Amino acid sequence: MLNNELKFKLSKIPKKHGCYLWKNKYGEIIYVGKANNIYSRVHQYFLKSKDLKTNKLVQNIYDVDYIVVNNENEALILENNLIKKYQPKYNILLKDGTFYPYIVLTNEKYPRLIYTRDLKKYKGTYYGPFAQANSNKYSIYNLLLQLFPLRKCNIVPKQKCLYYDIKQCLGPCINKINDSEWLKIKKDINEFFKGNYQNIIKDLKQKELSCSESLDYEQAKKYFDLINSINELEGTQNINLSTKKNIDVLGYCRRNNLLSIVLFMYVNGKLLAKNEQIVELYNNNINETITNYLIQYYDGNNANPSECYLNIDKKQIKELKTFFKKITFINPTKGKFKDILLNAINNAKTYLKSNYHIFLNNTRKKEQGFNDLKKIIGIDNLSLIHVFDMSNLFGEDKVGCMIALENGEFNKNLYRKFIIKDLSLSSDTEYMYEVIKRQYHKMIDEKSVLPNLIIVDGSKQQVNSATKALKELKLDSVIPVIGLAKNNKHKTHKIVTINDQYILEPDSFLYFFLFNIQEEIHRYTINFFRKRNIDSKFKSKLKNIKGLGTISINKLLRHYDNVANIANASIEEISQFVNKKIAKKIKEELND
Repeated sequence: MLNNELKFKLSKIPKKHGCYLWKNKYGEIIYVGKANNIYSRVHQYFLKSKDLKTNKLVQNIYDVDYIVVNNENEALILENNLIKKYQPKYNILLKDGTFYPYIVLTNEKYPRLIYTRDLKKYKGTYYGPFAQANSNKYSIYNLLLQLFPLRKCNIVPKQKCLYYDIKQCLGPCINKINDSEWLKIKKDINEFFKGNYQNIIKDLKQKELSCSESLDYEQAKKYFDLINSINELEGTQNINLSTKKNIDVLGYCRRNNLLSIVLFMYVNGKLLAKNEQIVELYNNNINETITNYLIQYYDGNNANPSECYLNIDKKQIKELKTFFKKITFINPTKGKFKDILLNAINNAKTYLKSNYHIFLNNTRKKEQGFNDLKKIIGIDNLSLIHVFDMSNLFGEDKVGCMIALENGEFNKNLYRKFIIKDLSLSSDTEYMYEVIKRQYHKMIDEKSVLPNLIIVDGSKQQVNSATKALKELKLDSVIPVIGLAKNNKHKTHKIVTINDQYILEPDSFLYFFLFNIQEEIHRYTINFFRKRNIDSKFKSKLKNIKGLGTISINKLLRHYDNVANIANASIEEISQFVNKKIAKKIKEELND
């Protein structure tokens, strides 16, 4: 059953090339797909006739995200990147090490053109990747070998070969060739991949016509297909860049007092993620709003890019540089990054179109629900709220989490995670007691600002447990505690305190406000629990590898943060922490 918000989002999705990402109720990406018309493709999922797998997928769809691109080639490449990064449950293909092909011009003394799927094997300039199934990629490669007289042999021989005789090689084996000649060929190849190949197209069309006139239709068809394949190169791709840098590109779009912001994140030169948000304009000034957004976004973030491309004035760029000295902020005026910036702006426009009314409606409901909560619990000042939840599986991997709201808005900088230390504890109420006591004992020691309210996800038992911990810290009269209790259908239906309760109306603004809080704490807690659960399984599995000890395992987890990052790392990268033989075994275990 589609929720109203998702229905509205689906109605606003653009009819353009791109990728769509289906998400479950926890915000996890469960399927990635690509389409020439995203709007038509996503609506096909909700037609009556579906196979079993698609039916299961649709039952778990709760939200959708999408990234608009320029052409089919970009959509295919982006789909490949996203599936490899997120490993969605319902995607089968492309999860392995499959890569689209490139054509590389090597940096050797006597350069070659090589057709390859391995981005690390050769040093040189990579062109591609070429993703379309009908792009006739290898024929283009063979054409380039004929057009540009580079050597074809792996090792330069001591005598000429047939390619020299038919003028498809300069013959470095027998001739001394000036550097200027090599540079001229390299420049011509660059121009070809930039789209300057009209003379080549003209020549091929003449050959096609000649074959048709001589009734050699088979050869004419080959020339025709080759012309189409070359023309497809004109749609250059900006998804996988010829760099290993981490790069962000920020686009935005304004409507009234709201600003839609889209941040493209390139990791090692590959577009792997998009962060999008609607914010209210700060002092009605776009430049200041973007600057404040980036300061909050990058502050404390360990994975900041080396470059960030965006369109703001020089004064604000200078201010950003004083905050983040390791990030180069650039306002591109031409070239590849100008094109990527325009695409980010285009995505910001489509996101604002899809979410403008949703944002206004949710803001109104949230503000009213926040005010209703103040009235019910009798507290005018709710500038800081802490919310707690616990999770475990059969008593294993016991964790707790805390999220925070400042003036009714989530503040992720204040979120906290807890691993239960007392292994003898066996229930959520006992975990709650430990986590509450640890959190506020630390806040007292650090003289931190205490919350005006604590919300626990649970019934009166959790409220009593939290209150008991506060009482021991002499905070029970300072911080009130409420619980969000569920009915026998596992739906939240009342607020409970130590001495009272309040039944919630399912269609009220207060219910909407508290429901969003519960969704956020559940998402945060479950994601942390799953990471811990996977990491603990990973640890136990790797302990069986001879020569790999606990110290090395913990070192890997500290550096990569989670197992997914280790799985995506190369053997060479992992070899920085363990020897190469062990690194190979780790990759084998993860692939298994």
